[in-house]
Amino acid sequence: AMLQRKPARWATAVLCGVPSSSFAGAADSVETSSTCAECEAALSSGLYDVGVLDTDILEHSGSCIELNWVPSNVTFDCAQHLIDSNGLSIEPARAVSMMQGSGYTVKNCAISDFDAALYLVNASETVLENNLLLGNRVGIDLSNGGQNLIEGNEIRWSEKGMKITNSHDNTVSSNTVCDNYPYDIYHCCSTGNVGSDNTCDFTESWDDAGTSGCTNTCAIFSCGFETGDLSEWSDPAG
Repeated sequence: AMLQRKPARWATAVLCGVPSSSFAGAADSVETSSTCAECEAALSSGLYDVGVLDTDILEHSGSCIELNWVPSNVTFDCAQHLIDSNGLSIEPARAVSMMQGSGYTVKNCAISDFDAALYLVNASETVLENNLLLGNRVGIDLSNGGQNLIEGNEIRWSEKGMKITNSHDNTVSSNTVCDNYPYDIYHCCSTGNVGSDNTCDFTESWDDAGTSGCTNTCAIFSCGFETGDLSEWSDPAG
């Protein structure tokens, strides 16, 4: 696999086992899984509120997790683990697909080498937060959805870092979307989307509130990643 280690941005993170709930009320029911199939089964079963990935998934063939018409308000927490594709699928391969549902949360995932890392169609009230998406064709692909929150993600080395089409009233905040070509953020045919404190350089029809393009421009990325070789992604803390 191209990636074997946790990213430096999470090197000092403290893992406390079961993640806290995003929803009020009783404690979440949690299922821990080690494969794409196990994660998908747990999240689709209706038995668990939270599915937690407990290991890296490397050189996966095809799409990983497909959530289609599954119960609402489920959370997939990668717990800072990596989902990596072998990049050989004939059909579009997606790490996590969310279709025809609401209330999904995907967080703390590192994803590389997929056609789309996070793929949403007709999904609403979904939260995508604190994900690191590197070397996918599209980092976040959102279409025909509304009232979603995309916050605190880092997306690099894609054709389109973030693609938003025919999707309305979404909130996009505090994301770093850099080193993608030709677009960091591609926005089309949508209304009511609001951005704030994002970092990017190249946009299509996207403006953060009160500015042109993103609030912040990308810094020169000079930490050994200039070639886009994901094998250089390592944890300096060891």
